Amino acid sequence: MKKTSRRSFVKAGLGVGAAMITAPNFISARSVMGKINLGVIGVYNRAAANLAGVSGENILALCDVDESRATKARDQFPKAAFFQDFRKLLDVKGIDAVVVGTPDHVHAVQGIAAMRAGKHLYCEKPLAHSVLEVRAMIKTARANKLVTQMGTQIHAEKNYRRVVEIIQAGVIGEVKRVQVWQSSKPPVQRFAKEPAKIPQGFNYDLWLGPVPYKKYDPAFTHFNWRYFWEFGGGVFADMACHYMDLPHWALGLTLPTSVEAVSKRIQEGDQTVPDLVKAEYHYPARGKQPAVHLTWYNGCSGPGWEHDKPYLGYGSGVLFEGSKGKLISGYSKHNLLPDENFKNFTPPAPTIPDSIGHHKEWLEAIRGNGKTLCNFDYSGILAQSVLLGNVSLRSGQKITWDETRATTGSAKADAYLIREYRKGWEIPEITGANSSQTEGESASQEKHLRPARRILNRLRHG
Repeated sequence: MKKTSRRSFVKAGLGVGAAMITAPNFISARSVMGKINLGVIGVYNRAAANLAGVSGENILALCDVDESRATKARDQFPKAAFFQDFRKLLDVKGIDAVVVGTPDHVHAVQGIAAMRAGKHLYCEKPLAHSVLEVRAMIKTARANKLVTQMGTQIHAEKNYRRVVEIIQAGVIGEVKRVQVWQSSKPPVQRFAKEPAKIPQGFNYDLWLGPVPYKKYDPAFTHFNWRYFWEFGGGVFADMACHYMDLPHWALGLTLPTSVEAVSKRIQEGDQTVPDLVKAEYHYPARGKQPAVHLTWYNGCSGPGWEHDKPYLGYGSGVLFEGSKGKLISGYSKHNLLPDENFKNFTPPAPTIPDSIGHHKEWLEAIRGNGKTLCNFDYSGILAQSVLLGNVSLRSGQKITWDETRATTGSAKADAYLIREYRKGWEIPEITGANSSQTEGESASQEKHLRPARRILNRLRHG
């Protein structure tokens, strides 16, 4: 397998190169048909659903590090250019926007490069692999005035909207307590007993991206990356952005002031994320709304590790506890509790319009029609909150969060706010390396970069 050289990577500059590539057999038709020219990075599994969601536009270029998994997408869009290297996709002339549906560990590398190139961005949750990467994503989107959307598709469904209306109408009163649970556990993964051969057509070096090199093993590639800390954040990072989205939206939550997470391993295997997780979040008061204590659980079917059967019929769900009653919700249904208090309940008149579709919201916003509800300003807060849970979990500490200084106040915990980047894969918006900013712009960014640089220097020098 031919590896990507550092020279070729730096030359590409994590952005748009000097030479522009034109997609074969395709003439840009945006001005004629009103369609948006798209590049799609990742085309299999979850990424395939994202591709389907934007398939009505002009798909100029496709990218996937595994050629064998890209066959269906390439057959569907035969006129689209195809690349294994996302940087070559960003060089395609005429692309207006990019969809990133790749593993968490390359979200920020790919997403920031796309936004630096002026491309509107749709990116899967949890937006990035680390807290400081999420912050860089938000800042880059703002600086370039781009239309963004995070892939929390459930946000567009009717049930969440009706729950938000009920909570915000005060039906269950003042809410100070929320419990959230998700029943999934990481599947057991085992490393190969003998060195594994990299499959033909799979560019493993590009798949690793910014992660320090490690020998290939099928235990942690493709979907299984979620269950190894180098690449993902377990069920917590995978699912909390969907379920914690509901209380964040309904209660207008900001970043937490403190998080304390604990875990338990109940099954064997080489995966590094735990099976059971419990995280206690404390959010500050917002205007007239009180402070909120939220507890997240994963690996159980109710609000507590002892729940091995669906709690009140909800194997995964959110429980709002208010001064006048409770509300329990899943993806597609909700109930007010206790039943006898809400027998004659009439829902409040809808105030949140039904969505035209999660992907379509993004596409129409690019055209200038409306705004995305899961733009990075909103979803970035949600993603950071989720990832701060993993910072506490991995450090073994209760953490406090200083948003202004971007620190937990603990050197041990701060080390998990960012990763050490493989040489040649640094992100300028975080490390300052290979930055194309002007001197004045660089000076204005220095305060933003300082926390990441401090942490990275500590990781390098011990």
